[in-house]
Amino acid sequence: MPDLGIDTIAFAAARREEYLPLSALPGAADLVPPERLAAAGIPLSRLMVRIPEDDDVDVAAQVLAALGPPVLPQPLFFVRSGPLRDPNVAALAGLVHRSGWAGEDIGLSHLDELGGTAVFGLLEWAVETDATAVVCDEPLFADEAAGQPRFAAVGLRLRRGAAPLTVSGCGEGKPALAGDHRFTGRGPCDAWLAFCAALAEGVVADGERVLLHTRGPLREGWLSLLAVDVAALRLVPAAPVVSASLLGGRSG
Repeated sequence: MPDLGIDTIAFAAARREEYLPLSALPGAADLVPPERLAAAGIPLSRLMVRIPEDDDVDVAAQVLAALGPPVLPQPLFFVRSGPLRDPNVAALAGLVHRSGWAGEDIGLSHLDELGGTAVFGLLEWAVETDATAVVCDEPLFADEAAGQPRFAAVGLRLRRGAAPLTVSGCGEGKPALAGDHRFTGRGPCDAWLAFCAALAEGVVADGERVLLHTRGPLREGWLSLLAVDVAALRLVPAAPVVSASLLGGRSG
């Protein structure tokens, strides 16, 4: 089967303020599974929890709109980092309905930090010709010491065969491949946003290998990409314009 490639990347990020200390919500700590608290990797004394708001920014819808409708119907993979920001909302169904998506839709959730890297092991197997993947990170928990949390999403248009970026490998654990450029972050979209910033700055050149490395509180994952034709890659910041401060830095 031909290699899996990427020809378009859309991205969105927004700071959110609607978090409250877990201690301010009576009985909340008893309702949250201990595994979720451990996965957050935040001391209980600093742990804040997300309170859904009616005007929540839907970063997943923003990147899907930025990508635009595909020429022909294709599968949509909606990859979420963890629980829904609002347990009463069917996020995938709403996204498909609002966008008028014509192809199949598949939802993957609770992948935590691996949602933007190791998930490509599934995508490499599941994508037959063309597909769209949206990786969404809307953290349920936040660290009071780290400032305002960030909602983020990355939309990818995938295809088999020749493409501006080619997937070289992925996995869970420490990276098994090296790269000319390495972008590291804690959440599933962090390394992607730093990569987008580098692409916008013209840092990545044809023939170079890019390593996206995610290292969370419990697990780490990696994705290796080969830059084949950077000039042909479509890079689309979703509205509103994403500021450089939200994209994060780069390393390596």
